[in-house]
Amino acid sequence: MTERPTGDVEIILDLREYRPAVTERQDFKALWNNIEPALTGRDLSGRSHYFIDTPSDGAVGIEIARIRPGVGAVGPATRFSVVAVRERPELLYRCRVCTGEGRRSYAPFLCKECQQAGLPERVCDEHVVVLAGSLQPACPDHRPACAERGCGAPGTFRCAGPRCRQRTAWCDAHRRRHPHDRDVDYCPACYDIRFPVCEEPSCRGVGTVACEHVVDGTGGQCGRRSCTRHAHRWQVYGGERLGLGLCRAHRARKDMPAETVLFQIVMASAARRPAMRPPSLAGLAHTLRLAEQRRLAVDYPGILSRLERLHDELARAKARPRGAEGHLAAWRRQAAAEGGARAEGQRMLEQLRALVLQRDRRYGEPIASSLQFVQYKAPTAQRPGLLFVDVAEELRGLFAGKGRQHLIAYGERLGVQVRLEGGGQRR
Repeated sequence: MTERPTGDVEIILDLREYRPAVTERQDFKALWNNIEPALTGRDLSGRSHYFIDTPSDGAVGIEIARIRPGVGAVGPATRFSVVAVRERPELLYRCRVCTGEGRRSYAPFLCKECQQAGLPERVCDEHVVVLAGSLQPACPDHRPACAERGCGAPGTFRCAGPRCRQRTAWCDAHRRRHPHDRDVDYCPACYDIRFPVCEEPSCRGVGTVACEHVVDGTGGQCGRRSCTRHAHRWQVYGGERLGLGLCRAHRARKDMPAETVLFQIVMASAARRPAMRPPSLAGLAHTLRLAEQRRLAVDYPGILSRLERLHDELARAKARPRGAEGHLAAWRRQAAAEGGARAEGQRMLEQLRALVLQRDRRYGEPIASSLQFVQYKAPTAQRPGLLFVDVAEELRGLFAGKGRQHLIAYGERLGVQVRLEGGGQRR
């Protein structure tokens, strides 16, 4: 069932050119008294739009929205329904600049400086000042000047750097563009913070790698910057995680004392954001071996003792890393588990010495007496057991054999992989 029209003719009034205000009942009655005589006698079905000019009040537009079928010429009995009225928009927010020039413009933007000064604060899109890098509007009178001392030029952008944080304006003369994003700009000081120059002489690369060498007992770091080409990485976390960044002055040395190795790794791990869990005892042992601390590297209780002593010293200096108790507990479990693996490894070492004596009648005795246990890793679903051993420098090649053939043969007899500490032969 369709709804019955409220009138014979439904119209839309366009009062945008009609000057008198139509707000009260009597205003509409006066308007209709001007319209009705002009419509009487007309057949409104032929056109959709009509304009009626009044001598003193302007024009009224009439749009035919709907006519009931059968309605002919307008007569005294014809009923009209006004279903909509189009009026001139009321300008609520005027631009302070245009108003001073005798113009009327819509002003959607607020100037904070004008607000604080108690002045008309709105400006139009023609007079608003919005600097690049920020959506903060201002009027022409309060356009910010360049923050550089003694410059005073009109600001053209707001710096996106860590000090300015889009609050400070700068001019084009002090603009430093982002190396890759042309829509982001910095002042000179923030640019140097965000994109420091590599420490390498004559290199103009961006120093994206900060030196993580700890320079004091509170965890303060060196911070010198290097580009990725000139940075040094200390791979203390294995190949899966990013090693510690170091500058030229603090590059890891092979003669580094064991206490220094452990201190640097523990403190630098805690200083990362987010903090990283320090390496396992096996990982620390590997780093110690590379630092020529071979005797300590195979002594897990000795490494654990040094770590416990280090954390006690840090606690007394109120610089103990967060999570230290959890790290120590993990290292203690690893040291306990290593005890059983070490016993199995020692048993295999004795078998290996016997195999060496059988296989090599010429050099077997000095090789067997020189063999030292390093580490044993139990087999997993992905690999067999691993037996790491070491031997005197001058006997390494004789022990391993050409193409590691001796090591392979020993491993097949023992049911494990025999690996020479340090990666194989060294001449």
